[in-house]
Amino acid sequence: MIPLIRLDQSQLGAVIALHHDMLAELAPGMAATETDQFFTDHLDACGQIFGAFSGDRLMAYCILGIPRKEDPNFGIDHGLSPDQFDQVAHIDGAAVDPAWRGQGWQRRMINHRLDIAKNLGRSITLSTVAPANSASLFNMISTGLTIRGLIQKFGGDRFLMRRDIAPAADQKTPPSTNQAQPPAIWCDSTDLVTCQKLLDDGYIGQYCQYSAPHSVPRIGWVAGR
Repeated sequence: MIPLIRLDQSQLGAVIALHHDMLAELAPGMAATETDQFFTDHLDACGQIFGAFSGDRLMAYCILGIPRKEDPNFGIDHGLSPDQFDQVAHIDGAAVDPAWRGQGWQRRMINHRLDIAKNLGRSITLSTVAPANSASLFNMISTGLTIRGLIQKFGGDRFLMRRDIAPAADQKTPPSTNQAQPPAIWCDSTDLVTCQKLLDDGYIGQYCQYSAPHSVPRIGWVAGR
């Protein structure tokens, strides 16, 4: 198996290049456009970046945000109290070279970051995803993150995603993403009116189904927070 390694400044240019290649393929608002400084900061100061290489070609990268007190914190969007901010880790941006897509890299990179966040003592993992970004949404939910909110962020609509990291003995298997789990309520991920109403009524987006790379995912919502 090709390893995921922690990247350093010598690989910064390759990360930035793959980021811009990914943005060029996506519709506006589907992913955040990050600055070069963002990547520089997340190599060490407020996070870690991991990647995999085929020879000297960067196949994929992913960013784990470890926000400091002075850094932006997704906990604000989630309504966390300030004393919880130092428990937060961000499952931040990721990209896979088109030649290596469809091989499970996104899910593997999410799980890798969850493990690192836990090792760093962070217990609340937060992320964002565009409702129409079917692959990212499916992979987030299949690794145990759930939809907790819907806001405007990074130039478009974003679901707020959360997974709390328990000690290893308390970890639960993420819910199945392939079958309806009664009493879930199902709707298209892009039906934002229904999604917002369910969120307002106290539901969590816990399941996800989609059948083709560009189909609209369906979200299964369950009661309780």
